[in-house]
Amino acid sequence: MLKLRVPLPVFRNATEIVNGTNSRMALKGLVSNKVVLIISQSFNDSKYFDQVRRLINTQALKVVTKSWIGEPSRNDLLPLIQELEAFQPDYIVALGGGSVIDGAKVGWLFYEHPTLEDDILFRPFSLPPLRGRAKFAAIPTTIGTGGEVSSAAVVFDDVSKRKRAVVTHDFLPDLVILDPELVTDVPASLLKPTIADALSHAVEGYVSNIKHPLMTSLAEKAVEIIARYSGAIGEEAWSLDMISDLQHAAMLAGWVQNHCVVGLSHAIAHQLGPYKIGHGAANGKLMPSVIEYNSGDNLVSQEYKKLCARANLNDVAELKLLFARLCEDVHVPLKLREEDLAIISSGAMEDPAAKTNPRAFTELDVREIVLDVFGK
Repeated sequence: MLKLRVPLPVFRNATEIVNGTNSRMALKGLVSNKVVLIISQSFNDSKYFDQVRRLINTQALKVVTKSWIGEPSRNDLLPLIQELEAFQPDYIVALGGGSVIDGAKVGWLFYEHPTLEDDILFRPFSLPPLRGRAKFAAIPTTIGTGGEVSSAAVVFDDVSKRKRAVVTHDFLPDLVILDPELVTDVPASLLKPTIADALSHAVEGYVSNIKHPLMTSLAEKAVEIIARYSGAIGEEAWSLDMISDLQHAAMLAGWVQNHCVVGLSHAIAHQLGPYKIGHGAANGKLMPSVIEYNSGDNLVSQEYKKLCARANLNDVAELKLLFARLCEDVHVPLKLREEDLAIISSGAMEDPAAKTNPRAFTELDVREIVLDVFGK
């Protein structure tokens, strides 16, 4: 992989991406002797489960069901790591939502480097290389996290009691499969907040302090696709075409996030795990207030307006309304104590996403946004 000493715009991506109906058939093309398939508990009951198992081209297959909830800690992943070490796969396939894909990435890391210490784990781009023992495939069954095209995996740090990112470009998969049929088992009520997460990736990446000309265009397209389906989002049954288009938008937004990072909304959302607020729902709820805050800078306000114009939205108010529509079923009023606000605000200031937000903010600004969104 290209190693640069100067900050040039580079496009880093998964090696191969297969998309569309029946794209799961690409599993026939795997070159492997032993495969571990990591799935969510819900996929055990999917009508596609047996077919996916049969499609995987390998001499030996082991299925491991996710044992963790939300963002896993290192201890949560010990059973998975033990399964990997015992089976010795040369290919790891993660099929599920962001939690499955992120957990599989970190499990893969410790399978290849079992003695890795925590002081290296959370140091971005300092990890030893992967693929000495196995390749990696990601098959998302939700829409929005962007984990399938991300160089990061979010885990829960037992020491700091916060979500933290493990970052290496080696996490970019060898194979990504975007099959809309594998998403049809997930209720629309659960997909809407994850799409809000994708939308937040595109919007925050667009105004990020890290500028990348290609990502600007991808962010505009991602927002345009999601906005196109705003009228159909409330329907219970989504067409395969709609799901496929939203998968594409989420991937575009995932690329934007991976290259431009995100901002204030994510800096706060990363602190809300202990309060049982889903990551997508947190960002969907926070983004209208974050847009309002950032618009206090006239240049940033103009960027939001340009994004809306190019994504065929009438104005910034319509963008805020889109976030609200995606999270209309999410109600998470919090009883926040003073110490909670102190932990959330200080954590947001230390979060890596704080550095790329286009407008500087203080702990007081974070407190006001959190209380405005979740304290009502």
